[in-house]
Amino acid sequence: ANPKYAKAVLRTARDAGADWVVLCDTNGGNLPSTVGPLTRLLSPEFPYLGIHTHNDCEVGVANSLVAVEEGAHMVQGTINGYGERCGNANLCSIVPALELKLAKETIGEENLKGLTSLAYFVSETANMVLPNNLPFVGKSAFAHKGGIHVSGINKDPKTYEHLDPETVGNSRR
Repeated sequence: ANPKYAKAVLRTARDAGADWVVLCDTNGGNLPSTVGPLTRLLSPEFPYLGIHTHNDCEVGVANSLVAVEEGAHMVQGTINGYGERCGNANLCSIVPALELKLAKETIGEENLKGLTSLAYFVSETANMVLPNNLPFVGKSAFAHKGGIHVSGINKDPKTYEHLDPETVGNSRR
């Protein structure tokens, strides 16, 4: 909320010996239009800059991605976005977006194939139902039932899918 204060806090942490400094949107109220410029302002001075976002405005993933695009080198989040209130930034969306859309090395393409099974494992362990509509890993992420959608998928999957479901260990239905 206050870029000058944020910069002063990060400088103090760095000068006290912190290896990494992390911008935190712990009330989840910032938008990418705020996080991006702030990260761009801070990243030249803080090469070990990270981002920690919550999802109270449904933009935790977007804020994390824009922070990386503007110079952050670490992202904090949780599997399936589990966390306080509306949750944290969902690593099951961030990791494939970084790896496949922004060409950033994260866990590697081979490990991405286990992302869906990881999401279900964590969901089961946490005794929570994995929402069908989660991007990348949800049961409906690559589901098609409308006539024109099914026709398009049968002709060229890229018409309604931004990536091959198997890339993240999911499947088309």
